Amino acid sequence: MTDRTAYLELIRELAKGDAEAYRQRCEQLDEKGWDELGLVVGAAFFLAAQQRQMTFPDETSIIRFVAEARGEMAGTRFDLDPKVAEKLIAATTTGDTSELDDLDPNLIIESELLLLWRLLRPLSDDEMSRFLAEVDSLAEQWAVEE
Repeated sequence: MTDRTAYLELIRELAKGDAEAYRQRCEQLDEKGWDELGLVVGAAFFLAAQQRQMTFPDETSIIRFVAEARGEMAGTRFDLDPKVAEKLIAATTTGDTSELDDLDPNLIIESELLLLWRLLRPLSDDEMSRFLAEVDSLAEQWAVEE
């Protein structure tokens, strides 16, 4: 089993808004490598969106969620392409990923990270630990299936 601790902790630090720890983790990953970031972030986003699926019963609720996320990011150096974010959430909730085929993989990862910040922020430390354990398990499963 691959050690994905650095990626998982990056997600924890992002969700908790710990900017300094997040920056340090990024520096650590710059040295170690970012090879499995997409896999781990994809697994985290999939699970987080699935857990919040009742929040997204239709296209209007997805649009509203993305608009609220973008509003919370106002004044930061981060921005979220609303169409990309809406496509990502819709793909996770419907299972239809065809809308994602032409998107840049780096844009997908960046968008998923920004959405994870919004999706995971309400979790307690214990909930976050359980969630990240599930992410690690799903990432391992996906790695084996590739």
